[in-house]
Amino acid sequence: MYLRNGVMKALKVKNVLLAIAGVVLLFAGVIVGLGLITEYIDDINTALQAKAMPGAIDWVLMGAVFLIVVAISRKLMGDAQFYSSYFEGSLDGLIRFKDLSAVTGRPAFWVACQLSFFRLIYMKKYSFVKTEGEKQIELYSKRALCECKNCGAPIDKRIYFTGVCSYCGSSDLFAKVLSGDKFYSISSDVKSGFNRPAFYRTKSIDIKDNLYRVLLIVGLGVAAICGFMVADSISKYNDKDYIQKEILDATNNIYSKAQVRDNLNTLILFGSLLGVILLILAVRRIFQLIYVSEARADSVFFAKSKKPFLSKEEIPWIKTKENKKMRHIRGALRNGYLANCTLESHDGALQVALAKKIVKDTCPSCASPIVGAVDENYVCQVCGNKILGVIEKR
Repeated sequence: MYLRNGVMKALKVKNVLLAIAGVVLLFAGVIVGLGLITEYIDDINTALQAKAMPGAIDWVLMGAVFLIVVAISRKLMGDAQFYSSYFEGSLDGLIRFKDLSAVTGRPAFWVACQLSFFRLIYMKKYSFVKTEGEKQIELYSKRALCECKNCGAPIDKRIYFTGVCSYCGSSDLFAKVLSGDKFYSISSDVKSGFNRPAFYRTKSIDIKDNLYRVLLIVGLGVAAICGFMVADSISKYNDKDYIQKEILDATNNIYSKAQVRDNLNTLILFGSLLGVILLILAVRRIFQLIYVSEARADSVFFAKSKKPFLSKEEIPWIKTKENKKMRHIRGALRNGYLANCTLESHDGALQVALAKKIVKDTCPSCASPIVGAVDENYVCQVCGNKILGVIEKR
């Protein structure tokens, strides 16, 4: 609703094409450049002045720039999707920057800069206003009403999800939201997750966990092999017996000491480059495994709760500091390992919302699609149910 969906789809296609081009250019440039360096290892100036070297350097730089652009673009698009989801879950139509700062773990200034930029490309239907001396985000034409699902009585927004109906005593409360010409409802489905840890983690988490472990072990194993190969090649660089043996072996087609060293230089450069890449990927896999482990631990704790909101103080820190723990939770959420839960800020307190369910564009009575809900007094065209009464924006 707050995303420019057409732009987002086009940018995803752009990222795929740039990533493919970046990998191809980077790989081709490195191969050509390493080939020239190993061929003229004793005369680097000759290698640098070769006609193919400027082109190889350009390919490497272009490939690196493409991949960096893709990484930044994916990160920004992910942040835009998060902000859009947070806006949809808001009931008041006004959001404080410091609340978003608490949820994201980033300075309020950085959140403001991001949202100012996103409004130009990724997002829409919000503006910045100053209310009570504080700059806030105003959501476009948003109206909301909280009510009891059991008897339909209106409920104050402050006890939404957490209170009980003063008329019938039911705790099954939900919100009806009209934003622009879109209608959707927000409710708590916390009963579905009680004693079901799997409800709060993604279905593919076991597959990803096993895959990351295998990739980590294989990556570290290959990196170790590369290290041994590099060390072995360096030890043979001035080994006269080895050089003589390679020259005398007719099957090698090597006729000089320089050729032997060229081959060793190739092994050293290739092994070093591959080893460094694998170690970088291994560090990333370690972080992924930390986030997966966090998701598993949190899902077990969340499944024990019968409340739709948990304050951060209630979450067990599992022998880690608070800031570190929150980074792990945010990492698990951003990577999609935790499901059916979000971080939110209410009355200045950071909380985890459990089993928050947003149903878009359907009538809560008959589930028929809502079309053109531009009036707060919209009546369902199928069952005749008045979806929203007179709701004041605040």
